[in-house]
Amino acid sequence: MTLSSPKNKVCWFVFQDDKLLLKENNGLCDEAELALITPYILRSFKLGTFGTIEYYAAEIHKETFIPTTIDLVPLRKALQLFNHEEYGIVVKAYSIINWDKNHQFCSRCGSTTVHRSKSFERECTSCELKFFPRISPSIIVLIKKNDHLLMARGPHFSPGIYGLIAGFVEVGESIEEAVHREVREEVGLKIKNLSYFGSQAWPFPDSLMIAFTADYESGEIVIDKNEIENANWYKYDNLPGRPSMSVSIASKLIDNFINFFENK
Repeated sequence: MTLSSPKNKVCWFVFQDDKLLLKENNGLCDEAELALITPYILRSFKLGTFGTIEYYAAEIHKETFIPTTIDLVPLRKALQLFNHEEYGIVVKAYSIINWDKNHQFCSRCGSTTVHRSKSFERECTSCELKFFPRISPSIIVLIKKNDHLLMARGPHFSPGIYGLIAGFVEVGESIEEAVHREVREEVGLKIKNLSYFGSQAWPFPDSLMIAFTADYESGEIVIDKNEIENANWYKYDNLPGRPSMSVSIASKLIDNFINFFENK
């Protein structure tokens, strides 16, 4: 589904905390809506021109009066309304807003920072340390054992929802080493035949998800109770609750696995 109308030459991704402002027809805010909330804008940035449309990002104050023609939609829900191209733009918009909000002060000396125009850069007014939008590499892996795959759920998951093994890449390790470590730490298994699947920008909080498939090699499931609440092997046609966001790369990994067996 495409949110922005071709008639709109300027579109705004406007956030209030982790919610996106959308018009009743799921459209992005244009200059007409923006005029109503301009006094409440805390920060704004031009993201760039994509096709014939200029995209901007802005954050508004928590106490902003929202017109009845506009809905506040949680970002996790809103992401599922975007097509592939716009998905990347909204992730960029949300990430730029959070980067600016989180780097108002220097982490080295505590002085204020200033935004350098025409770039996504903040610089300390005292020690001149520079701050750029952050990307945190993360891995996610679908582990296969014949026509079964490993699915797990953490204690923070919504009731009934299961996902795949995932985690952040740590300092000093390669992406591949991170996959093997996360699997070993979270479920106690050894894997083999690690294969790259794809990647996805993921704004929770600032990740680049790097996806793999792998085959089970050895071991019994022993969960890390600090990270995992439950984990087990499930046949492709009898899976527990799926990841809640269909646009996630976790869902794409699982769909690819299911389609392989259904089309055999």
